Amino acid sequence: MQTAIDAGKLDPKDVVDVAALVRAGVLRRPKDGVRLLGSGELKAKLNFEVHGASKSAVAAVEKAGGSVKTLAKKKKSAEGDKAA
Repeated sequence: MQTAIDAGKLDPKDVVDVAALVRAGVLRRPKDGVRLLGSGELKAKLNFEVHGASKSAVAAVEKAGGSVKTLAKKKKSAEGDKAA
């Protein structure tokens, strides 16, 4: 993540969500959302909107002055929900 910021692909002023990560080339495609993990180093203050985050990731983001907002998971529709 920090590499994408240093390369100018992610703007620390913008919200970091699935769409921003795809545009920056960090993700190929948004499949089932994003789960933020605590590996690596983060120096920039970022505001994340993700589908999940580990405790260590939240701690690292908050230590850098940022925030993590957890989004509701997408519900998969069951076949029985289809109207006949």
